[in-house]
Amino acid sequence: MTTTLDAIDRAPTPDEIRAAIDRMTASDAFIRSPQLGAFLRFVVEATLHGKASRIKAYTIGIEVLRRDTSFDPQLDPIVRVEATRLRRAIERYYATAGADDPVIIDLPRGSYVPVFRARDRARSFGFFGAMARRFLRLNRPWGVAGVASIVVLAVAIPIVLIAGRQQPPKPGVIAISKSESPDAAVSASNGMPIVLIEPLRVIGTPQPRDTTAERLSAKISDAFSRFDTINVVPGWVTPAATSPASVPRSDYRLSGAVEYADGMANAWFTLTDSAEGSVVWSRNFERVTSPKDRAVTEDSIVIALTNSLLQSYGVIRSRDRAKQLASNVGDPRYRCVLEAADAIRTADRHTFDLARDCLEQLTAVDPSFAVGFTFLALIYNREFQLGYDLRPGDEPPLERALRALRQSINLHPESSRGYLALMVIQFNRRDIEAAIAAGEKCLALNKYDMLALGEYGGRLILTGNVERGMQMLRDAGAHGAVRPSWHYIYLSIGSYVSGDTANAAEYAGQIADDNVALGQVAVALAAKAAGDSERMQKAVDRLLVIQPRWRDDPRGELARLIVDPAIVDRLARDLAAAGLPART
Repeated sequence: MTTTLDAIDRAPTPDEIRAAIDRMTASDAFIRSPQLGAFLRFVVEATLHGKASRIKAYTIGIEVLRRDTSFDPQLDPIVRVEATRLRRAIERYYATAGADDPVIIDLPRGSYVPVFRARDRARSFGFFGAMARRFLRLNRPWGVAGVASIVVLAVAIPIVLIAGRQQPPKPGVIAISKSESPDAAVSASNGMPIVLIEPLRVIGTPQPRDTTAERLSAKISDAFSRFDTINVVPGWVTPAATSPASVPRSDYRLSGAVEYADGMANAWFTLTDSAEGSVVWSRNFERVTSPKDRAVTEDSIVIALTNSLLQSYGVIRSRDRAKQLASNVGDPRYRCVLEAADAIRTADRHTFDLARDCLEQLTAVDPSFAVGFTFLALIYNREFQLGYDLRPGDEPPLERALRALRQSINLHPESSRGYLALMVIQFNRRDIEAAIAAGEKCLALNKYDMLALGEYGGRLILTGNVERGMQMLRDAGAHGAVRPSWHYIYLSIGSYVSGDTANAAEYAGQIADDNVALGQVAVALAAKAAGDSERMQKAVDRLLVIQPRWRDDPRGELARLIVDPAIVDRLARDLAAAGLPART
């Protein structure tokens, strides 16, 4: 990322900076988004004229984004949304057309004031130049042999990648197609699908207290931009033109309308697969009200959209998984993420090995692959959870996971999912204070992520804070959000240890995934409490198939997953009564 580029002593001149702006705005990263170019020129010129203090969200909204004087940045997130898009466009430019640009213009996160620096020329050699610098920074006396080693390594890696693509892909194997070059994995953008959010159509006339289509569109764009596994193009940046070339490229288009009639507002949305031109999802919302009312609010619509479309179990991920993993089409980084999600969801060792190898390869080829580092950390965490044997030379899985996560967060400090993964890793490392801090940070970065809210609540239950954790899980299931199996596991265990065996059994009955050991524990205990011995035995048998270690030391296995010793003792005693003896 540009924020990690090294500075050198000479600062670029204003003329050099303006020439760099001209090159940037004429590039593919900016040419179809003139509003981003205007945003960049505004903040650069203000800084060059010594007026950085004028660079505020309100000023940008008025002078660049053409909002009227009533614009309130606290209510309308458009400036934050556009700043996020601008940072991504800058990253794309320096990863492609601007790879050798002598001037670096950066927009640090948390600020709208740009910074300028001259490029460290060693970086013009790209990824392999970065590898060379890492060696040289060790301050060792490198001779001819040392330099030759770097050259050999730089040449060897693409040869290995090319050679590895000569075999036809097996079903389910992530592979780079024969037509791709080794640089395909580090192409422009980050490899994730692009969702174009079109402006909402307005039908009728809104009343002063009605929700506005413009504000709802801005909230949707803001919320979608907080999820790492998509790229967002807000529809209001599309130039008004009839030529198809003026429309930004997208994989999916989210369109909708708000209708005002009879003193109320109704909204409906459709998701279209851009390549196929077919509608793949739709939903209506009736009687949309202001946030003060208790009916359908703007936030509840946004939560419903993000959870239905963007989560790991959502429409986009499900469709892309079916298309890309079956045919090996699309960006290899995204295919790698899809395979990793499958490996995290299942207990299949073959899928796990494929995902780990793929992520390790692509994060090496593309060191800016922040999403890849996040999923690599989660893969290592899964290795810990399932107790896989270490490969030769491996560090403990949680140490590898923590290192990968630090790289991910350094690359993308505003990634809520990065902090969610950090919470999970620190929880398993038993650094509970750090885990809680990471969970709070995750929720602060993305209040629309109900999966994250439920995961945080589940961890609170396992640390003994059952009441607060259960409330978070209930909140995560509000607004019609789909629950993954893990949330039902937490809810069942939380109900069980609270003495609510009826709800424990109801939640256990909704655990769809039978490959999770703790899920089978929840099912067995709920069945035991309900007197269903047949179901209890079936769950115990399945548990021992998943992880035979539970037969010898169920208490130890519980303690690996659950922090609160009182909960461990309670569940170990009850599992012993179900046929799993607790080791003394």
